[in-house]
Amino acid sequence: MANLDFYGLKSDLQKLLAFIYDETDIVIFEMSSEFDREIRRFTSLKDLEGTFAIGQMNKGQTHLQLWSASVMKEPKPRRINLTMKDHSFRYAIEGAGLIQLYLGGLKENIIGETHYGHWNQAGAEERCVLPTKDCDWETLKKISGRLQRFIRGLAVAKINNRVILPEAFSEIRNGKQLRFLNQVFDAQSKEIVLLREKVS
Repeated sequence: MANLDFYGLKSDLQKLLAFIYDETDIVIFEMSSEFDREIRRFTSLKDLEGTFAIGQMNKGQTHLQLWSASVMKEPKPRRINLTMKDHSFRYAIEGAGLIQLYLGGLKENIIGETHYGHWNQAGAEERCVLPTKDCDWETLKKISGRLQRFIRGLAVAKINNRVILPEAFSEIRNGKQLRFLNQVFDAQSKEIVLLREKVS
């Protein structure tokens, strides 16, 4: 699988999402619908921001699915019937060629990671339970490469293999902390390494 975990706050994530909307053919869906509702498709950054608090994690990560018509046919939402007292169904978007984007951000004083990931062909054919033969894996690799280069190009610092984007790093210098696995780190932590000599 291709995976990239990184730290970003509102303006960082807005830049990434704007790049996705402006420079790719990707359509963004929520991964799972709310109870008793259809799945939502977000046609613009404004639409997405009207639904979620980008850069905030008060309700946990925002789970999104990224679909490219260049990679696979549009997935049909799968209805999940529920046995809960007050709810009867919800929907999920699934597909071997989809990209997962779980938006992290700030919760209280702690910055949580954003996760970017998807199957590669070999991994999907070996372990994914969803159909894989109709995916254009080479195109997915190219699109994903562009997105990962964009994310890494924004980075101003890193902690181990996770990059830190500008607003997140600025807030670390202003007293916020970031979570890496089960630990938290601040601006004095030697594990945080600058990637640029001058950071505005």
